Amino acid sequence: MLIQQIARTTGMEVDELLYLAATSDRRYKVYHIPKRNGDARKIEHPSREIKALQRWISKVVVSKFPVHFAATAYQKGSGIRENAERHRTSKYTNRYDFKNFFPSFSQERVESFFAKQGKELGMAFDQDDLRFIGDIVCRHGKLTIGAPSSPALTNAMMFDFDKSLFEWCQGKELIYTRYADDLFISANEPNKLNNIESKIAQSKRNVSHLSLRLNRQKTTYLSKKNVRRITGVVITTDHKLSIGRERKREIKALIHRWISGTLRRDEVDYMRGLVAFARDIEPQFEKNLRKKYGDKAIAEILLSADLENKPDPEYIFF
Repeated sequence: MLIQQIARTTGMEVDELLYLAATSDRRYKVYHIPKRNGDARKIEHPSREIKALQRWISKVVVSKFPVHFAATAYQKGSGIRENAERHRTSKYTNRYDFKNFFPSFSQERVESFFAKQGKELGMAFDQDDLRFIGDIVCRHGKLTIGAPSSPALTNAMMFDFDKSLFEWCQGKELIYTRYADDLFISANEPNKLNNIESKIAQSKRNVSHLSLRLNRQKTTYLSKKNVRRITGVVITTDHKLSIGRERKREIKALIHRWISGTLRRDEVDYMRGLVAFARDIEPQFEKNLRKKYGDKAIAEILLSADLENKPDPEYIFF
C-alpha cells in the first residue's frame, strides 16, 4: 500500500498519516491577493506537514505520469519564455482561458485519475490509497491554488486534452501551447483561427476526468498589427520577444528608487524578480541597465543573497 510506503520513507506512523489526511482540510492558511482586474484570488496554503506529503506524492507518483509537450508551465526547461517563443514567428494568436482552473478538478475525478494511471503504469493503488491521496492533494473536495501538488497534477490530468488539441492543430498548421489555464493557438492566416472554441469543447468532452469551462470574457484575438502579449511576454511586430515599454519604465523607476534609498523593503524582491524576468526575456535590456546603472549595481540586484533596500554609496553617481 502507498500509505505504508510513505510511512517507511518519511519515518511517520501510519496512524499519524491517516490522521493528517482526515484533518487536512483544517490545515491551511487562507488569504487573498489582488488580481489585475481588481478581483481577489483565493490562496489556500497548506501546513508544513501537508505540504511535505503533497511534494512526496508529486515527486514519487505524479512525476511518473506523462505530460504533453504543449504544456509549458511548471516544466523543467520550459516556462513563460518558451511558451512565447513557440508563437514568435506567427502573425495571429487566439488566447483562451479556463474558468476556476485548479478548483474545477474535483477530488472524485482526481482519485479516478490516479486509479486509471496506476493501472496503466503498474502502480497498485487500493481504495485506501486513493482516498488518502485525494484527502492530501485536495481541500474541501477539490484542488487548490497554493498546494505545490496542484500544478504538476493538473498538467498530468490535462495530457489527453493537450494531445488531442495539439494533434488537431498540427493537422491545421496551427501552433498550440497551454500555460496552466491559458491556451494559445497561433496561425499565419487569420481565417485558420475560426471556430476554435468548438474544438476545445470537443477535446475536453472526450476526457472523462475533466470538468472545465472556458471563460469567454477572457478570450482575446491578437495580431501582428497590434501588441501581442503572451503570458506577459510581448511579441514585437518584427517577431522578437520583449518585456514591453511599460515594464521597462517600471524597472527603471524601481532601480532609481533603490539607488536613492526610497524603495520599500517589501518592494525589493519584486524589483529583483522583474530584473531577472527582463534578463531572461530580453538580454539586451539588461545590457542597457548595466550601461546606465553600472555592472556592480545590476549584479547585486540579481545575485546578492540578502539585498538591502539601500545600495553602497558608490552606486549613487547621478
